[in-house]
Amino acid sequence: MKVAAIGPGTAETLAGANIRADLVPSRFVAESLLDEFPAPSPTGTNRVLLARAAVARDVLPEGLRARGWQVDVVEAYQTRAAIPDAATVEAARRADIITFTSSSTVDRYLEVVGLDAMPPIVACIGPVTAATARARNMTVSIEASVHSIDGLLDALIAHVGARR
Repeated sequence: MKVAAIGPGTAETLAGANIRADLVPSRFVAESLLDEFPAPSPTGTNRVLLARAAVARDVLPEGLRARGWQVDVVEAYQTRAAIPDAATVEAARRADIITFTSSSTVDRYLEVVGLDAMPPIVACIGPVTAATARARNMTVSIEASVHSIDGLLDALIAHVGARR
């Protein structure tokens, strides 16, 4: 059995449970994992168990199937919107920067708070999240080139440093 993780955070969590990720792609998006995923074996069973969020893009399972893998998708977790109180919404509205780490965080924020509570600077962890934000009429000012929390933090620091 081999294990793959889309990003270093997931790989680190797996390592904490004594599971080593055999593959972590160079870019932390499904498309990169798909590009770096090995070809199926001509003699193997070629099965992939894909544990993921209940709501997720189908890029990875469809791409793996197109390449000859037999893919079982398991819903491992659900993203649920928090219900912030009025003070939290107001604090978000007054913030200088808002960060989004997934497309679902963009969607849930807008469902709960709406576009009118958007801080002036929107920062996204990577291109998929940024595309979702733009599709929802947000102007993305910061997009991390390394699609991880550390990469997003580096992009925020660089942006704030450039403004000084």
